[in-house]
Amino acid sequence: MTHTARNRSSFTKRALQGCALSAALLGASAALAQQAPSGLEKAVATAAKWATQADAGQADAMWKASSDTMQKSVSQADWTKYIAQVRKEAGAEQSRAWLAVNKVDNPKGMPPGEYLNVVYNTKFANAATFETVSLTKSGSSWQPVGYIVRPQQPAKAPASGVAQPAASK
Repeated sequence: MTHTARNRSSFTKRALQGCALSAALLGASAALAQQAPSGLEKAVATAAKWATQADAGQADAMWKASSDTMQKSVSQADWTKYIAQVRKEAGAEQSRAWLAVNKVDNPKGMPPGEYLNVVYNTKFANAATFETVSLTKSGSSWQPVGYIVRPQQPAKAPASGVAQPAASK
């Protein structure tokens, strides 16, 4: 075996070992990502749970899971009326697709902090809507602070800002 052939063989062997190591590390990081969801994944999961509770008419559970800020701005009874009215107008949920997450820092009219709006393209029995769950950062997790369902308008995007809980009408 010539010196050049030996070097190529050695190089090929090291390259294959490097590829195997990289593949192992990539697999490990993918496994870690699956085991420990990111903050964004946790926020979207929290928003999805809240939207599902609204679908099931669990306004009381929604209110109890909400942030202190929301609980101070709307009573549990008013929240229950609000969710019942929203669902009466929209009808039953037929499909929901996550559309976007918008980050808002220190929104006007809210306590300082980090907020997210998780926006869904949701089809209800009576309307196609943009459904928004607003969340506030609470330690290492996210807590719901608002919920709004708006009809989709042709060629318009969902409004930015934090969705405010609405008092009963």
